[in-house]
Amino acid sequence: MFRSFSSVDGIFCLFEGTLENLPTLRQEYGLAKNITEVMVIIEAYRTLRDRGPFPADKVVADLDGQFVFVLYDATSRNVFVAVVSFLFSTICLVNDIY
Repeated sequence: MFRSFSSVDGIFCLFEGTLENLPTLRQEYGLAKNITEVMVIIEAYRTLRDRGPFPADKVVADLDGQFVFVLYDATSRNVFVAVVSFLFSTICLVNDIY
């Protein structure tokens, strides 16, 4: 399993696992070829967040693979956790944690 951490504009994300469709996601979001899985997660979250209210499952709907991530958005004070494997998936979004 691959583990990485990144932050962009107050969004912090810890990611472990693999995205099987990473090249497709990079192309879909217009990202460079050297962008890692954790950056794709952040970009997917930012894109959907900026469109207005969104269901949390839409962030992971196009992600293919086995992974877990914890994302914290300091601006909206949201915590977003997803665990996806071949056996099950669990998604949790907690709004305004303060």
